[in-house]
Amino acid sequence: MACYLRYPEDATMGSKTMKFHDKGAPPEIDPASWRRQDLIPLSFYYIGFSRIRNLIFRFFRMPVARILAFHDVPDHLSSSFRAKIEILKKQANVISLDDFFNGKMSWRKINVAITFDDGYRSWLDYVSPVLRDLGVNATFFVSSGFVGRRKAEETNFLRNNLKSNLQTTGCIGVEGIRKLVEEGFTIGGHTSNHVNLAALCDKEVLRDEIQKDKEELERITGTRVKYFAYPFGFYRNAHIDLERVVQDSGYRGAVTTVPGFNTASTHSFLLRRDLVNASMPMTVFKARLSGSHDSMMFVREILRLRHAGLDRP
Repeated sequence: MACYLRYPEDATMGSKTMKFHDKGAPPEIDPASWRRQDLIPLSFYYIGFSRIRNLIFRFFRMPVARILAFHDVPDHLSSSFRAKIEILKKQANVISLDDFFNGKMSWRKINVAITFDDGYRSWLDYVSPVLRDLGVNATFFVSSGFVGRRKAEETNFLRNNLKSNLQTTGCIGVEGIRKLVEEGFTIGGHTSNHVNLAALCDKEVLRDEIQKDKEELERITGTRVKYFAYPFGFYRNAHIDLERVVQDSGYRGAVTTVPGFNTASTHSFLLRRDLVNASMPMTVFKARLSGSHDSMMFVREILRLRHAGLDRP
């Protein structure tokens, strides 16, 4: 049974509360739209606002981490993808989610964990060769119901479950997932059918989507699946405590699509994560990495609070 809800804007992350609108992202977005979307964050990047904040982190020797979320990476974007990973290798300390949870982070550089969502063929064909060549780890969040589908079924899954009509490289197969594990990469859960968890009222159906996906991925890989990504980034349900269900399913942590830095005190099942794309301009990618987008959100919140204060009698 589905519930059609208005999604809340408040999300408590650790000891802080942020205001935002959850939204997912299609596998590929026109670069021009990224430029429009990131115009203000780019201004913050060039002004140096986020760099000053990052220097403060370093001054106090405070390790911070960003988690990046890619989706599909088609062949014509593989060189652009490689360039972005090379930038990460040069400017950041690239870590795994295990490193983050085990406290293996640097305070000298921004720590970055790389993730991918859904389950695309490109992960095997174009992504893993780049990551292996550059010695970089990553976590691949898989909706097990998308794995190994035939062409017609794949198209229907993309349209009905991923809410996308865009052309992709297709779904990864069972052997492809096993090969990723053999190559040292981490597999994470993403529900069996990429469902909107915020719109489910039946707790048993919701639990099955999370639990059975985990069990199937563990059967395929022969390894423990420890991390979870909320489909579409929706992690709040008006009737069900999603964090508790994910935790009770045996996960160690979960990621959202709320941009921002993570620290040791960030809620383990509400980790912040930045949506990025192989096609986005390099300057925009660097700005996202430095935290210009959440710097903009921080300033907006300060201005909102100031305006609210001035409105009070």
